[in-house]
Amino acid sequence: MQSESTMTLLRFIHISDTHVGPNPDFTLWGYSPYRALETLVAHINALPFQPDFVLHTGDIVQDGSDESYALTLSTLAKLCAPIYYLPGNHDNPQALQRIWLGDAAGKERFDYAQDFGSVRLLALDTRRAIAPGERLPDRAAGTLTKQQLAALRQACEAGGPRLIVALHHQPVTLDSIWLDEGFDDDGVFEAMMLDCADPFLAAIAPARERICGVFFGHVHRAFQVIRDGVLFSSAPSAFVQFQSFPGQTTPVKTDDLPGYALVTVQDEQTIVRQYTFPRPAGGDHNS
Repeated sequence: MQSESTMTLLRFIHISDTHVGPNPDFTLWGYSPYRALETLVAHINALPFQPDFVLHTGDIVQDGSDESYALTLSTLAKLCAPIYYLPGNHDNPQALQRIWLGDAAGKERFDYAQDFGSVRLLALDTRRAIAPGERLPDRAAGTLTKQQLAALRQACEAGGPRLIVALHHQPVTLDSIWLDEGFDDDGVFEAMMLDCADPFLAAIAPARERICGVFFGHVHRAFQVIRDGVLFSSAPSAFVQFQSFPGQTTPVKTDDLPGYALVTVQDEQTIVRQYTFPRPAGGDHNS
């Protein structure tokens, strides 16, 4: 029998980097993101329990278009649990809010908080704004504005609810050169990390005793890191994984299966379990 000292507060599914395009036939890196998404939804709905919610940590779509969001969000709406999104570097926060929330204007920086009993989700928009078609150095990197960091510091002052902090970009190093230092494989340098990682870590430090975990995506690989007593956890991509070995200088696509994480938050600990699901038939190609 579970004692009160290990009471489960909530369970959620952490997914990321679905990269769906504007139509079901769209392919990327030789695979079909939409077919993978359909399989993921069916897999989650068939689990022997119902999660409290699903958390998507960004790169929901590949091109930021209304068509891609309409296709993706209508498919994810079939999940047996509510879903919460935050934008990644491929996303368009205004289009996401327009399709998901019916907000025609939409906030430029899509941050929000959502309470689940005694636990609060803090969702942070770390996308670096780039105009459509614009090609800039560090276009994959993430950032937080001074206003966002100030709001985060306020949320992490002493006292308050248990916190789940969610963002797209990695705020800690992951022992892989291309992830930690950036890379240039096509003539344009790209940095993967949050460019204000140190201020971010300083902002959350006062709340380390009540942070259940910091959850992120972007890296297309599952990682768990403990830093200063805080758990940092990335979900594998629900579409395609990249290699991230120590010393690796550029990303390399793998044939590893798509996946997700199951997160159990208890009053004394956080448990992260990584799972894969089958790649759908007809969803892989030699190209």
